[in-house]
Amino acid sequence: MSALRLSQEERDHLTMLQRPASEVVELCKSAFDYLVNGPNLERYELLAKKCSGSVKSETVQQAVEALISLLIHVTTNTDANGEQVNIRQILPDLGDDVQEVLEQFVSSKRSFVEGSIKSANIRAYRLVNLDWRLEVRTASRCLLQQSNVVITMKLYLHTEPKNENRELLVVDTTERSERELSAMQEDERRHRKDLLVQTDVSSLVHLIKSLEDALAESKSRRIKNIVDAIH
Repeated sequence: MSALRLSQEERDHLTMLQRPASEVVELCKSAFDYLVNGPNLERYELLAKKCSGSVKSETVQQAVEALISLLIHVTTNTDANGEQVNIRQILPDLGDDVQEVLEQFVSSKRSFVEGSIKSANIRAYRLVNLDWRLEVRTASRCLLQQSNVVITMKLYLHTEPKNENRELLVVDTTERSERELSAMQEDERRHRKDLLVQTDVSSLVHLIKSLEDALAESKSRRIKNIVDAIH
C-alpha cells in the first residue's frame, strides 16, 4: 500500500481526531457538508461545545478542512497497481474505531469526489507561444542607479491544445469563404488570451523556480490521477 503525504499543518489539525469515534463521525459529516454547502461556522461552534475537552470553533473548522484534504488526497492518490493509500500508516496514533470511521468516510464519499472532479468545467489556459525582449537603461540623469534591467514578455494562452508549429497570428485564407474565416476568428478570440508581462531579473528567477517546482509536481502520481479523472 502507498503512503499518504500530508503537510505538517494538516497533520497538526488532524490530531483533533484523537477523541471518541462518535465525535469523529460528526466531524466527518461536517466535512461532507462543507463540500456540498460550504463552511458552516454555527455548526462548528456547536460541535466545539459538544466535543470533550476545551475545543475552539476555529480548531473544529481546521479539523474539518483537514478531513476534506484527507478525503481528496486519498481519492486522487493510487499507486501504479491501483492500490489506495494507507490511512492507518499515515495516522498511526488514532484508535482502531476512529480508523474505521475514517476508512468508511473515505470509501463512501470517494465516488462523490471523483464525480465532482469529472463534472468540473475546468477551462485552463495553456501557454502556446511566447515573445520576449530584454530592455536595459544604461544611464539616467535623474537616477543614481544605472543598468536597470527589465524583461518584457508577451504570453499567448489558449484553452485548446495547439500544434506548437502553428503560427497563431496567421490564418490560412486559401479556399475559405468569408463566413468560414469569420467563424474561425471568432473561435480563436473565444479560446485565446494574450498577456503582456514585465518583470525584473530577481522576480523572473523566482518565477522560473516556481514553474520548475510545478512541473516536478505535475509528474507525481496524484496529479496524474486528477488529470485522468478530469478527462
